[in-house]
Amino acid sequence: MTSTSAVPAPTTSAWRLMDPPHPSSIDDPDAWAYRGIAELHAAVGTADLGSPDDAPTPLGVLVTMNNQDYRRRLRQVAVVDEPEGPRVVGSALLNLFVRSNQELAVGFVVVHPEYRRQGIGTALADWLRGTARAEGRTSVLAPVDFGPERADGEALVPASGIGEVSAGLPGVRLAQKLGLTLQLVERRSRVDLPVLPEAVSRFEAEARAAAGEAYRVHTWSAPTPEEWIGQFAALEQALADDEPRGGITIESDVWDIDRIRTEELAMAAKGDQYVVTAAEHVATGELVAMTMLQWNDEKPDFTDQQATVVLKAHRGHRLGMLIKAVNLREHARLRPAAQRIYTWNNEENPHMLAINIALGFAPAGGSAEFQGPL
Repeated sequence: MTSTSAVPAPTTSAWRLMDPPHPSSIDDPDAWAYRGIAELHAAVGTADLGSPDDAPTPLGVLVTMNNQDYRRRLRQVAVVDEPEGPRVVGSALLNLFVRSNQELAVGFVVVHPEYRRQGIGTALADWLRGTARAEGRTSVLAPVDFGPERADGEALVPASGIGEVSAGLPGVRLAQKLGLTLQLVERRSRVDLPVLPEAVSRFEAEARAAAGEAYRVHTWSAPTPEEWIGQFAALEQALADDEPRGGITIESDVWDIDRIRTEELAMAAKGDQYVVTAAEHVATGELVAMTMLQWNDEKPDFTDQQATVVLKAHRGHRLGMLIKAVNLREHARLRPAAQRIYTWNNEENPHMLAINIALGFAPAGGSAEFQGPL
């Protein structure tokens, strides 16, 4: 559930909930709802997070809804009727795991800043809960995104005591109203580009010295080479298995070769590109670490840091810094005009946080993960 800024509507407007039509393409007349969802997320991101960077493109919404193999996705929108047609002012997205977590639903709610405090968020949350129950789910996980500036007032802290979020944010209040409990806080960080080449080279040289001759790095863009695809999937699975979860009750999702190829097809359909750097343990020929940067040329200013993982048996050799430094250098070559990179870390993962801080990443908000029974 993402709703972090209370901006009252200038007037009370009639609104209604509806199932958004699913178009065959983004040029289809029925694509108005997916375009509206993208515009809604851009408005919410600007108001709440300080930037529309995280908003999906309309094509991204369409491709995500077409991709139902590993997560079923159901949507509901709140619209107001205007002379030129319906305008999307609120959206709910329900994610249902297909191969794991059969009891769990993951729900997201966004409401346009100008249409808050009219009951839209509550109505969308009720739709989420009712639909999840009808699907046989018994637990709901609801993330609440927040911006870099914490609002004044009481802070809410998860049971672990690590991280905090303002208790006064609308999304936090809604989650608590629904009986959900804060279980984990994730940090969003940002680095402005360019990261000085001499700094990246120094970090890379220091990390290579620590890793020694026991490891070598490989860098690639889509598609993942056949020789590495199985090991790359195993690294994704290791990340899913080992990632700190705080108090969240959730099983690791399934990562295999078929899923990697499915995700690559979805990225290509959205126009996304990526660069991966992985570390190979020379003695065994096994990939033991990897990191990915992903971007879309429709949004030329920024790039997202995706998965980064180092297998437990190979930690302590500065492989995390090595693969990140090499990948940053390759990203600068492929995308020299990009202005910033975002990354996410659980507040309970100090080692990866330390690497990102050393590379110049600074706090830029985060996400509060709430969970509770339906």
